[in-house]
This record gives sequence, structure tokens and C-alpha cells, in this order.
Amino acid sequence: MVKSRQSNNGNVAVIDDDEATRRSFSQMLRLRGYDVEAFSSAEAALNSPGSVAVDCIISDVKMPGMDGEQFLLKMKTEKIPPPVIMITGHGDISMAVRCLKAGAYDFIEKPFDNEIMLATVARSVETSRLRRDSADLRRRIQDFSSEEEGRFGMVGRSASMQDLYTRIETVSKSDAPVLIFGETGSGKELVARAIHAGSARSGGPFVPINVGALPETMVESELFGHSRGAFTGAESERDGLLVTASGGTLLLDEIETISEKTQIQLLRVLEDGMVQPLGRDKPEKVDVRLLITTKQNLRDLVNKNYLREDFYHRIAVLQIRIPPLRERADDIPLLVSYFIKKASTIEGVPVPKIPENSLAAMLRYSWPGNVRELINSVRRMVITAHNGVIGSFSDDAIPAADHLLSLPSSHGLLRTELEKTEKNIVRAALAEHAGEINATCQALGISRRSLYDRMIKYRLRKENFKA
Repeated sequence: MVKSRQSNNGNVAVIDDDEATRRSFSQMLRLRGYDVEAFSSAEAALNSPGSVAVDCIISDVKMPGMDGEQFLLKMKTEKIPPPVIMITGHGDISMAVRCLKAGAYDFIEKPFDNEIMLATVARSVETSRLRRDSADLRRRIQDFSSEEEGRFGMVGRSASMQDLYTRIETVSKSDAPVLIFGETGSGKELVARAIHAGSARSGGPFVPINVGALPETMVESELFGHSRGAFTGAESERDGLLVTASGGTLLLDEIETISEKTQIQLLRVLEDGMVQPLGRDKPEKVDVRLLITTKQNLRDLVNKNYLREDFYHRIAVLQIRIPPLRERADDIPLLVSYFIKKASTIEGVPVPKIPENSLAAMLRYSWPGNVRELINSVRRMVITAHNGVIGSFSDDAIPAADHLLSLPSSHGLLRTELEKTEKNIVRAALAEHAGEINATCQALGISRRSLYDRMIKYRLRKENFKA
């Protein structure tokens, strides 16, 4: 295999039995500053002198002799294998799942966009560089101290996290609404709590509510309150959460799921601080700051008429984006160490050590569930620790279907077919239940949040299915 050497962007090995493909790949990569060595077979690559010191391997799947899947399994036996990007012109879902579960960094179908391939190579090279620093990372894990955590109860010292800390400080000084955007599991509520704690309202209540988890008929009552007899089941008077949070902060999670009627009612709160409980004649004055969290691009939802434009502008006065874990991989050792110690305390066991290969696997994993997924993985590893060594981290623990559905858009036909099937199923269920959200959720066996996510993704509006 290629010997380690200095290059502008990294060392890449290309394995393909087709000479034209090898030449094309090599030329494309060299033009982007990579050192490249091409091989006509997996056997030739394995027999090449030198250690397995490349930053990335691009391998065809279908080859005579040792095929790409066999090569991938062979590479997995290396102490710290380089990332392997699998390419094929004859892909299917089962092949993709096998390769990804066997440890492939990515699986891309031919023909593909060169820019997508180059972006994947760049990410894999960066992963390799992180793994080459494993000795330093292991030292940091062993010597981790509370001073290294970060700020606001968050763990992270990367540049993106430093920017986040600065942004939190800035918006905490204001009383304007804040829109907090981040992927699932990235820590949106933690950021919201940090904003509240650093604000002049820190002495008041912090009230979070996940509006996406509530039936649509209950959202209005929960937020604005109601009088006795205002609707069936309203046996007593109740203050809404806007009143409860008065003097403090109200966090509205999954704001993209609220109805247009609720948006209009919230606009009034934002404009004049008046709340109109259900069944009451007079509105009530409240003093509350709104923090809003979402994993959706709300500007896109406005363009698609899922969200009122005037409402969007009122809730997005200030905005914070939380970086996903894959964008701050250098924070992973700190996070792992922190959560190992935390999990050990919860489980009542000594703090175990983490092997290099487990840390390397965690560094190259994409973490679609972000910090929340990392926390659960670390706790599982602590629970399964043996002889003072943490349990292994393996992609085998990830359900194959979920892992496949989290693949990036570069997966071409495979992802397109999966999405087409899912869209047809959701559309049929909405049609069968005349656009009624709760009934559709029950029929599909998913949460309201999951249904809304898919409706937004596939541009399905419930109004279009009503009888």
C-alpha cells in the first residue's frame, strides 16, 4: 500500500479493474492536490510495499478475484483501517447495507457527480487525520479535567463551539425572540436554557413545551389556557403556559408543527403581550420571552406556505445555529471522556479505559443522532465494559434500515427509491384518513413529529386530503 508522505491534501488509493476509471479518478484527485496510487486489483493493493498509511481508499465493488466487499473485510482487520469509499455501477439496497455495516465510510453509485465524490474524499481524509492523532486524543481522554468542558454546561472546545458560546452570550443580553436551529440530538434545549440563565430573566421560570408532541387540538389550550366548560373535558379553569412562564422564558420546540391559527394567536402575544384564554371574555397581560427551536429550515417552510411569513419574521429576530457533531469531530474525545465518567457514576462502576480502535470508530462515525446518540452509545459501552476496558463501539448496533435512511443524498438511486416508496405510503395514509393527523399517525405507527417531518419533506398538505 502507499507509503505515508507529505501532500497538499492527503494520500488516496484507487482500486478498480477498469483502466479508464482508474485513470479518470487519479487525474481528478491529483488536480485537487491529492497524492494518488492506483491499483488494478485488491490483491495488488494489499501486496503493495509499505504500511496501510493512506488517508482514503476508493474501491470498486465488482472486481475479478478479491471483490470490494472481501477487500473491505480484510481492511477491517487492520489496527486502524483507513476509510474505504465503495463505488459500484450495479448497486442494490442489500449490498449497500452490507458494505456500510462492514465498515465502509461511504457507498456511492456510478455515475456520480465529481463534486460529491470529492467532498466525500475530503471528509474521509479529515477523518484519517483525526485518527492519526489518536495518541494525543487518548492522552486527552485520560487527563480530561472539568476546565476543558466548555461553557454553559456544554462540552466542546472546537472553533464552532467557541462561536456558539459567543452567540449565546450576545443573544442573552437581549429580550427579543430567538430561533434556535439544530439537528435532532444536537442540544437545542441546552442552548435555550443557557440563554435563559444568562439573561435578565434568569430569576423567572423557564418553561419548555414540545408542541410537536401534543395533539393539534390541545396546543391552543396548553399555551393560552382555558376557562371551565370552554370545551368538552374542561372541568376546571387553567392558566396556559404563557401565563405560567410570565416573568421568565417560554421555549417552544418543533414550532414548525403549529397551525396557522396558533401562529396568529402567538403573533398577538409577541406584538402586545396579550393572551386570550379559551372561553374567557378578557385577554390577560403576560411578560414572557419566547425561544423557539426547530430542526427545519423555516425560511423554506415560509416559501412553501407551511408557515406565515409575518410569524417567521417575528420569531426569527435573533438566530442561533447549533453545529452537528460531525462538524466538530475534534470535540468527540472530550465528549466521550465526559460521558464515560458520567455513565460510570450512574452505573456505579469504576471508570473504564477506551481502546484506540473504539475511539477511532467513534471519530469516523457520522453521528446522525448527534450528542444524544453519543450519550446513549457511551452508556451502552460502559455497561458492557469488561476487565476495566470499555465495550466496543460498532456500527452493528445501528439498525440497518435507520442507517441506510440516514445516508446523504449522494446515494442516488438507492435513496430515491426508498423516498419514493415512503412518500407513496404517507400520501395513501393521509388520503385514507382525509388528512386527519392523529388518525394517520396511528395508521402509520409513527409520532406526529415524524409525520410532520415527512409531510414537509414531500410537500404534502393535510388540506389537500380533506373530503
